[in-house]
Formats: sequence, structure tokens, C-alpha cells
Amino acid sequence: MKQVLYSLGITLIGATLFACSPRVVTQVIKTYPPLPESEDVAVYHLETNDSVPATAETLGQVAVVDNGFSTKGSYPRVVDIAVEETRKTGGNALLITDHLKPSFWGSSIHQIGGTMLKVNPEDTTAVPSQETYISMEESNRRNRILIPVHHFSLNGGYGGTSAHTTERASPQVARFEDNLNNGINWDISYYYHHKGLPTGIGILFSQFYSNPFDKTVYENNEHRIRLDYAGISFIQKYAFTPQWLWKFSFGLGYLGYIHRVSLVNNPSATGKATGGTFGMHLSTGLEYRISDHFGVGFDISAINGYYSSLHYENVTYEEPVSDDNKLDASHWNSTLGMRYYF
Repeated sequence: MKQVLYSLGITLIGATLFACSPRVVTQVIKTYPPLPESEDVAVYHLETNDSVPATAETLGQVAVVDNGFSTKGSYPRVVDIAVEETRKTGGNALLITDHLKPSFWGSSIHQIGGTMLKVNPEDTTAVPSQETYISMEESNRRNRILIPVHHFSLNGGYGGTSAHTTERASPQVARFEDNLNNGINWDISYYYHHKGLPTGIGILFSQFYSNPFDKTVYENNEHRIRLDYAGISFIQKYAFTPQWLWKFSFGLGYLGYIHRVSLVNNPSATGKATGGTFGMHLSTGLEYRISDHFGVGFDISAINGYYSSLHYENVTYEEPVSDDNKLDASHWNSTLGMRYYF
């Protein structure tokens, strides 16, 4: 029992100390062997425009911020924390670029952000830290691969749907539905990325056609299905290189269903079942930029939706769609297409 209480006490003390400490956030782009404790880390301040060695090399960014429960955060303490993070990356200099002081409406501790540097102590050429900071920001901007602001895509390829009711009436109906659920899909989309940022927003329109090049016949009736989807889409893009981009998108919209039926011996005798429902989509894919304005891409996407009722016109279902027998019209697509950027 004493051992349990001792362990619990140590845990609570550790949690309390951790809660009191500020949170450290780093973004490291290059490292060297950690700097020994015997070597000093020089601290420069952008606010006072301290001079920095001209050959300073950027290793990354560090921020010491409030974790929501921090109480120990004097300015010397948060600077010491940032210095230790700089030391871990192999840096021997820290340029403090941001300093947020305690305030009644804000945090009770000092919060800072800075750039971890590797400098040559023998470099006697110095430049103002503000000039160094602007140079580093410009270098970061040039090195960041921007996403095209405007992006149109047109795709086409295979589509497969799971369009069937909850209860399949017979094995024959099941085979018929399976044959009906393969086809083609095409889609067109537009996305906007503000200032070339990875996150964007756009619109998507997609259509699925079942077996457009072949007849699907059941009990002397030819059947065709079309699914229409239109919705808003949110996208995240990542550029591996200036040419290769990966994307993930999702969204919500309207999913329309049309099931057309006609007699094999009398094509003019037709009927249809139609419906509309709330749908959602997910998509991922790769793009290759051929030039500044054109590219090609491969996408895999899924569109989901369920119907609890349909409107019937000169056609009846063996098992009518209802709340207890929903129609699953979800489908997935594998497509290739062209991209236009501007």
C-alpha cells in the first residue's frame, strides 16, 4: 500500500510540474550534433536589431508558449528553454523574433518565438538582425512550393456502385444488381487555394452510368442506372516536388438517383424510379504538373448516399424502397484526367 501511495505521489508531483511548465514547439529543418553544455548559445533580439554574423545558418524555428496551465514563465526562464532546444539541434545562436508579454486578458507567462541558428564564431562580418530576419523569411518563401491558386480538373474512368436494397429478394435479383453496378464515371471540379496555401475549397460534379456499352436485361426489361452528385468540397494538397502533388478532399452535397427501365421488345415502353438524398464524398489522388498550366492526375474517390423512398413512374420494385429497406447507392471510382492551373 505504501508503495502504491509513493508511486501515486511521484506521479502527481510530476504531473503538477509538467502542467506548470510552458509548452515547447519546434520546426527543425537541419540538425548538427548537440552543443555541449560547456559552449554558450548566443541570444540576439530582433526587437533591438542586434547584429548577427552574416553567415548565420537557419536550423529551424522554436516557440515557448503557454500550455493553458503554465505558471512558471518569466522571460529569462522561457529564453533558457528556447536556448536548450537550440542546443539540442546543434545550434549556437538564437534570434528571438517574437515576444508576447503577460497580460490580464491573455497568458500569465512570457511567450517567445525565434529562429535557431548555426553561426561561425570567427565570422567578424555582422548584419542587423532585422536584415537577417527578412533574408530568412524571403528564403523560406522562395523554398516553399506554392499550390496553384485556381485548379480545374476533368476525370473519367471506371465506376462501381453498391446500389442494392437492404433485403435482396432472391439470388437472381442479387446477380442482376451486381451486373448493373459496374460502369463508368466522370467528374469535373474547381478548387481555390488562397495565396497558394495547401488548404482550399471548391465544387465537384460527378456522374455514374451503369454499363453504357452493354445491355443489362432482367425479365425482358433493360435497366440502366445514373447517379448524379453535386456538392461543396474541401481539399488539402501537399507538394512533394514542384511537379508532384498529393491531394485529399471531402465534402457534402446532393446525390440524385435515376433507374430507367424499358422493354427489350418495345424500347418506347419505358418507366423509371427517381430519388434524391444527402450525400458525401471522399477522394485522394496524385497529380503531375507537365507545365505551369497543365497537368495529369489519378484519383480514387467514394460517394455515399442512402434512399428511404423513391418516386416510381410506370415501374415497380419487387421489394419497394422504404425506411426498413433502404437503397444503398454508394459508389467508388478510379479515374484519370487532365488538370488546368492558373
